[in-house]
Parts: sequence; C-alpha cells; structure tokens
Amino acid sequence: MADFEVRIDTRRMQRLIQEQPRIVDQWLRGVANEMVADIVLSFGTSPPGRSYRRGNATHVASQPGYPPNVDSGTLHNAITSAPAGRLKYEIRAGTEYAYHLEMGTERMAARPFVGPVFDDWQGKIDDDARRNLRLD
Repeated sequence: MADFEVRIDTRRMQRLIQEQPRIVDQWLRGVANEMVADIVLSFGTSPPGRSYRRGNATHVASQPGYPPNVDSGTLHNAITSAPAGRLKYEIRAGTEYAYHLEMGTERMAARPFVGPVFDDWQGKIDDDARRNLRLD
C-alpha cells in the first residue's frame, strides 16, 4: 500500500503528551478508527461504471477517480487500524489488490479510497485535537 501520513503540529500538545500520554493515545486510536470508518463508508459512493459478470453475480465497477464499489466485501472488511509504536497508529488495507485500486495499474485507472480520507483528515485534525484534547 502507498504510504500516506497525517501530520500533527505537536508543539501545543507536548505538555499533554508528557503529562497524559494515555489520553493522547486514546484520542489517536479514536482518530484512526474514525479514518477507517470514513474509508469504509466511501466504498460504493462512485457513480456507476461498467457492469460485468463474475460467475453468477454481476458487479458494477466504480468510475476512475472514485472509491471502489463493493464486490465481494473482502477489501471492505480488510480495512483496519493498529498500534504502530508510541502514539502512532497504522491504517491497513489488508489485501494485495488494495494498492492497485488506490494507485491504478497500466490497465486500470486509480480508484483512490485511502488518500482522499487522509487529505480530509489533514484539514480537520487540528480542530479535532483542540475539541477532544482541550488544547486551547
């Protein structure tokens, strides 16, 4: 999977991190879980693309540039978050084809589903920290 990162200006949080690391960790875990929920909720929001049959089922693909539509549910169910060190969480898309959907291939345009959520959170993480950690 491609690496995406949300950066937090921790200068205002340093005191809280030193005095109450458990509170900051709980908040970060919550943010990671909300990001996972946002990614999962983005699936199926694409305007309909082409339809094709796979076995007895018909799948309606997403359009390029939109998150993938749900087919088998494997990717949908494989989006998770996990601790990755002190005050650090990873969001994982636990399938081999997740990268290909996110970035595209020679034969398929990208269906980004992680990057847009990270971009959205980059713009709102500061307000979320202020509100939930009472930084002001």
